[in-house]
Amino acid sequence: MFLTINPLLALNEDIIFSPNDKQKEDMFEKPIILEPSERAPEEKVSPYTKEALRAIITKDYDLNSSKGMFDKQLTAEFHRGIIKNTTFHTHVINTLGESISDSDSDFANDVQLINVGLSGKFKGEKENYSVLFDLTPNVFEDFSHGFILDAFIESGRIKNNTILVGASRPQVGYEGGNSAKTIPFLMRSQTARTFSNVRKTGIKVDGKYKWVDYEVGGFSSDVRYYEFFPGVEGNLWIDLKPLANIEEKYGKLYVGGGISKGERNSVDFQVVSSAIRYYREKFWMLAEFQQADGSNGGGGLTTNEAYGYNLTLAYRLTKKLEFLLRYDDFDSNKSIKNNNTKEYTAGINWYILGQCARVMLNYIYCDNEARENSHRILLGTQFVL
Repeated sequence: MFLTINPLLALNEDIIFSPNDKQKEDMFEKPIILEPSERAPEEKVSPYTKEALRAIITKDYDLNSSKGMFDKQLTAEFHRGIIKNTTFHTHVINTLGESISDSDSDFANDVQLINVGLSGKFKGEKENYSVLFDLTPNVFEDFSHGFILDAFIESGRIKNNTILVGASRPQVGYEGGNSAKTIPFLMRSQTARTFSNVRKTGIKVDGKYKWVDYEVGGFSSDVRYYEFFPGVEGNLWIDLKPLANIEEKYGKLYVGGGISKGERNSVDFQVVSSAIRYYREKFWMLAEFQQADGSNGGGGLTTNEAYGYNLTLAYRLTKKLEFLLRYDDFDSNKSIKNNNTKEYTAGINWYILGQCARVMLNYIYCDNEARENSHRILLGTQFVL
């Protein structure tokens, strides 16, 4: 028997397990960088998996957001052309209502709103676009005049500002300039549905800063495409935020005001508005006052001097359940005495999936000085897909 020792197996263990500084640098500290062609493609998670669909139910929804529940599933991405992506969305509100007066009672099932639209980004991601169509049945109006609602392009190239060109909702008052998807009641306040709540074609600039937000715009005074540029309308809205530095402790406070002024077919109109909003934890409130020397909103073009004010108090018992109260006083024509209409509204909102699936119960007592009083009970459902 022969015993041999291979010198290759007799290396010093210190050399094997204790490399010098240069070896450490080479072995451990220098990252391996692959060329783009050598990198593994990023794994994309499908929005149609069971986990993604289950997330729709478990998601913590933002009640100020108007995005639909199938936002990811209904978004298409494009690799060619100028459009980066587009999202299809649908908004439906249906109400069951009972109206009761001293002399009559009426029950109705009302399809209150059906909107469908497309929105998305262009390839540069600095510009957005939106088109919204109204499919709500309305036997009192020519369908062609209400078919197109929003149709605009919005640019965010200026820091803290967006510039919008096209047809959109001007900020005449606070509530009247907000989307129907996020308003708290089934019916807007009397001033909002009379002085505003319409789309107009023009250009506007929205600015958002720490202490102040604003919107300024110029529009054609036409509403719902009845006339081609019958006049010019200008709008300005400013929100001051005096608690901007201490919001986490004391809540968010917005003190705002604005003016809308213009002329349509030589008829002048002007609406002056002010509003106070406050949000803290589960409580929020809105107080608004508007006065008009003629108006050109949802109530049509009129020279009436009118005014109204309303106060809403709300408390969110849980993330899904909200209780609301509103007092709403409106005089549609100051030249006529004893013509005020007061509405007292109590409401419950059940946010099943945020604004995307909401059930609303409203009771409204109408105290009318010029006609008999009435009661209304409305049960509504909202779906944003």
